[in-house]
Amino acid sequence: MKLVKFRRIVTLTCALVLVGIMNTRGQQSTWVDSTLASMTLEEKVGQLFVADLVAVFSNRESPNFQLALEWVRKYHVGGFVLAGGIVTDIALMTNALQRESKIPLLINGDLEGGLWFNHPYRWQRGRAPELPKFIGGGGTSLPSLMAIGATGNPRYAYEFGRITGEEARAVGIHWTNSPVADVNINPNNPIINTRSFGEDPTEVARMVEAYVRGVQSAGLMATVKHFPGHGDTQEDTHMKLPLLPFDRARLDSVEFVPFEAGIKAGVKSVMTAHIALPKVDPVKRPSTLSPVIITEILRGSLGFNGIVVTDGMTMQGVTDNNTPDEAAVKAIEAGVDVVLVPEDFAKAYDGVLRAVKSGRISSQRLDQSVRHLLEAKMWVGLGQQRLVNIEEISNIVASPKAEVIADSMFRDAVTLLRNEGHVVPLKKKARVHIVSITDEPDFIVGEALGEVVQSGIQSATISRLWNGSSKETIDQITTQLRNADMVVLGVYVSIGAWKGENKFSADLQAFFKKLSRSKKPVITIAFGDPYVLGRMPLGDGMIAAYAGLRKSEEAVGRALIGTAEVLGRLPVTIPGKFKRGDGIHLMPAQRSGK
Repeated sequence: MKLVKFRRIVTLTCALVLVGIMNTRGQQSTWVDSTLASMTLEEKVGQLFVADLVAVFSNRESPNFQLALEWVRKYHVGGFVLAGGIVTDIALMTNALQRESKIPLLINGDLEGGLWFNHPYRWQRGRAPELPKFIGGGGTSLPSLMAIGATGNPRYAYEFGRITGEEARAVGIHWTNSPVADVNINPNNPIINTRSFGEDPTEVARMVEAYVRGVQSAGLMATVKHFPGHGDTQEDTHMKLPLLPFDRARLDSVEFVPFEAGIKAGVKSVMTAHIALPKVDPVKRPSTLSPVIITEILRGSLGFNGIVVTDGMTMQGVTDNNTPDEAAVKAIEAGVDVVLVPEDFAKAYDGVLRAVKSGRISSQRLDQSVRHLLEAKMWVGLGQQRLVNIEEISNIVASPKAEVIADSMFRDAVTLLRNEGHVVPLKKKARVHIVSITDEPDFIVGEALGEVVQSGIQSATISRLWNGSSKETIDQITTQLRNADMVVLGVYVSIGAWKGENKFSADLQAFFKKLSRSKKPVITIAFGDPYVLGRMPLGDGMIAAYAGLRKSEEAVGRALIGTAEVLGRLPVTIPGKFKRGDGIHLMPAQRSGK
């Protein structure tokens, strides 16, 4: 009798849950249908565009805010992608724009490194010493994706996504252009590099799947990018259109593996790449404009039914051979739902509007993409609540718990690749001279590294060089190195848009050679692009940290003085030097004072 009652209770409970789910789905469907039915043609076209937004505090009458209002009121944009701002300003500005928009706005951000928007506080000379020396001022500082690859731990990828999602939603962001699902096979790739989890398709797929689950568990839409795969290019698509010689078999075995993992995990969005694959689409057009790549393969073969968004449409990979209006129209014809930051917003919008009115783009095709956008807005809860509670931001963003998790990510990523003469850990009585190498002048870099190293040895001196340093400056520092027992060379060089390849000036190269010929031990640390270690002529010790952030410096510093376990494994191959999987495991050490 009791068993019968129990079964009835379970059956009733399941029925109620099912009714609740059906009611929720019904409400979502009703909101999407009613909203779509209420929209004008102009409003529908506007939904297909995401415009740039500099979310720095701006007076409502300022040009910055008025431009954003124009995009909302005149062009009915579907959303904005953040091009700057700090956490509170983002919330203030997006709340204001949400109030102005008839249809709730999707706020998008390039959150590959988490909620990186920050405004750090540092001591100023003469100010009260009881004040904290450093306050991040933004979201939790997270490492590069390649650093997560170096840990070999998908749980970190999940936590990376979850922390990013919770913090982004707290400030009014609904959609992130991450994770990068590209497999970085090419060491000379000028634009992906540490943005990728690594070079092994299966390992990258594991990390992508975990990241997607983590970020979307927090209600933030994830985006896997850059489809069909940007990891084996030698050109920056910001500067030109790469032509890649890969056939479908190659794509299935390498590039598509992480994308399929992301799709299987339920990713809400896929971003296209401005790369051409003549063996797959003989027209040699950018994948962003290719119906073969987007409709036949991504939507057809891979079964993706979410939002397809272009990479930035100001990039020369698409602008060199297409006007703003034609580029937008061709992208939608190819199967794209969202045009991200067109080169000329008004021309792109007018071009799509004309194409719909002329029948070049059918009303059914337009409604298909608009429905995708509205469903996404419903999924993130914009059908019920479009504003964020600014008072809650400080309870969520950069919490101590998240900071501890981030610290463990940075720590476990540190990869010791060479340790001749057991130079790591440093001796307690060592006198170390730290020399930082950067692209541009930076008077803060190396500060945290120096603080940690100084706490465990006799002395630590910091000097800073950059690619524009004069021979005289370099010679002065070279002279100062004579007083040190050891040199720690921190190389803060990595990839960047419109940058091309990483290079050192002739004077810096001469400095490296002179240092390598000296009898002084040198530890070289790649704070960024790990492949630079293959081009360095020196290093009794070699370490990859994959990022030049403050937490990276602290993690490397603790490894150098022997207070932290060193666990990282190289997730890529450094030609001629190290293979994927290399890494020397060191336990925290009892160090010699000599």
